[in-house]
Amino acid sequence: MAAEKKLKEYGIAFKGLKDGEHLFEYRLKDAFFELFEQPQVETGDLLATVTLLKSSRMLEFRFRIEGEVGTVCDRCLSDVNVPIDYEGTLYVNFGDEYAEPTEEIVIIPHEEHTFNIASYLYEFIVVSVPIRHIHPDNEDGTPGCDPEMLERLEEYMVHDDISVSEEEDADDDEPVDPRWDELKKLINKNNK
Repeated sequence: MAAEKKLKEYGIAFKGLKDGEHLFEYRLKDAFFELFEQPQVETGDLLATVTLLKSSRMLEFRFRIEGEVGTVCDRCLSDVNVPIDYEGTLYVNFGDEYAEPTEEIVIIPHEEHTFNIASYLYEFIVVSVPIRHIHPDNEDGTPGCDPEMLERLEEYMVHDDISVSEEEDADDDEPVDPRWDELKKLINKNNK
């Protein structure tokens, strides 16, 4: 119930507004992300500036979202903040029933008087999270990741720097399954 009440804070009552441009700002912090079930983003500090261009026939919402969200570093698995910078437009038209014909167009019933942008803000943030999240390098060029975790990872890394003679020695110790030789012949035959 409290979440529903909080979500209403992101409803824009457009019926009482004059035609023209209207500006709304939202500070999105951890409490915002808690409003969504199974959030892909759980922490953050962002400023969302929403410009509404209202006309009698449609609503145009221009979104500008800047800040950072918390996630887990892909390299060292510790917490890292990644920057978010999103700009986009959402067009809202009026029709008989609710529909989303495209990602940029929403149709709402004529009798609606508010439009809630919370789920759109959340979606725009999620799609703006970089695919790869790692700590930025330090000024001296070393990784900004947790050094203790990097040392542990290095212990388990497989390195391809085995010399040719070491490979031959390793091959001599183990008998080779003759099926592999036949497979190599097939591969070489297909590559010619």
